[in-house]
Parts: sequence; structure tokens; C-alpha cells
Amino acid sequence: MAAAIRVWGIGTSRTLRAHWMLAELGLDYETREIIPRTPSMDDPDFCALNQRSKVPVFEHGDLVIGESGAIVFHLADRYRARCALAPPPGSDERARFDDVCIFTLMELDAPLYVIRRHGGLPEIYGESPVAIQSAGEYFLRQVAEMDRRLADGRPYLFGEDFSAADLLLVTCLGWARIVNLPLSSRLEEYLAGVTDRAGYRAAFSVNFTPEAMAALSGAGQADAD
Repeated sequence: MAAAIRVWGIGTSRTLRAHWMLAELGLDYETREIIPRTPSMDDPDFCALNQRSKVPVFEHGDLVIGESGAIVFHLADRYRARCALAPPPGSDERARFDDVCIFTLMELDAPLYVIRRHGGLPEIYGESPVAIQSAGEYFLRQVAEMDRRLADGRPYLFGEDFSAADLLLVTCLGWARIVNLPLSSRLEEYLAGVTDRAGYRAAFSVNFTPEAMAALSGAGQADAD
């Protein structure tokens, strides 16, 4: 019998990435509802599997990985025969794809997490209005690159077809909305189009359960791991 796929973690923008990829690929999997900074984090099976105390965690047989970007890339490559969500490894197209994805993770996700730490969790990381303001300004400068990519009217970052690059960007744009960072009309239109996908809606319902939203509703907690 094939090993079951499990995703440990719900309720954050980063856990959404794993659930959304699996929904787009049409793969069956188990969800373990581990919610950050709740008693569920003390689940003994989760603690035995993951020493980082972070979500998401992707488990498939002997494979256990916890970075949301790595989960996205792994699923795109392993199951590309089901749905091509990334160009073939080693191609020029894949290099351009990876460039956009890593830009998203480093230049958009990272400043949002600074806002998360110092705005949503000051009791842990300390208050720093200057850091929050600087991170927000940096995000807005960098997200302008994505606005430029969409300036020709394309529906997705790489043209007519949805890819994992869109998935990563949309999770950041949704997070930016939560922390009240203004998006251009072009990015708002793009966001509305992508989040209308059936895969997104299915993943959202799994990831943002009422319990998760209730537990993580304070100070933007629903938007980081």
C-alpha cells in the first residue's frame, strides 16, 4: 500500500500553500489540524516528527519537509504528469520560474514576516514600529515588480496558464491585505481572478477552518507560521 500523504498544519498563509498545491494536483491526503500557538502544537506525534515547532510539515513515507516553498517545488516536480504547475527542471523556462518564485519568497514573504513578528507577536519578538513601517515600505517597492509583469494583461505570471508561481504570490498578496498594505488595482484584479479557482477555494476551506480562524484571529496571526 502506498504511503499516505499528510499535511500537518492549518490556519496560516504558508500552510495554505501545501493544501492548495495538493488541491490543484487532485491528490488525496490527510490533514492534521495543528494550529500555531495553540495546544495542538503539543501533539506528541507532531512533536516527534518535527523539532522546529513550525507549520506546515509535509509527510509522505520517509520524506518529511517543512519549508512551504520546498513543499511547493517538490509537489510540482513529483506530480507534473498530473498537472504541469512548473516548467521542466533544467530548462531555461524553469530558471525563469525559479527566479520569480524565490523572489516572492525572499522579497515579499520575508518582509511580511517582519510585520508578523513585531506587529502580531510583540510579546515574543518585541515591539518595533520602525521595523514594521520599513518592512511594509519594502514590500510595496518589491511587489511593484509583479505589477509590472502583469501590465500586458496576462491572467497569470507566466501567461495563460496558472503555475505554482501564482500560488506563492497570491498567498503573499492575501497576507498583505490582512496587514493593510495597499495593492494596485492590477494586483487586486489578479488576486480576485486567481482566488476564484476551485483549487484555491477547496484549500481555503481546509486551511482556514472556523477553529483556526478563531484561534488565530488576533493581530494578524492567521498569516504566518
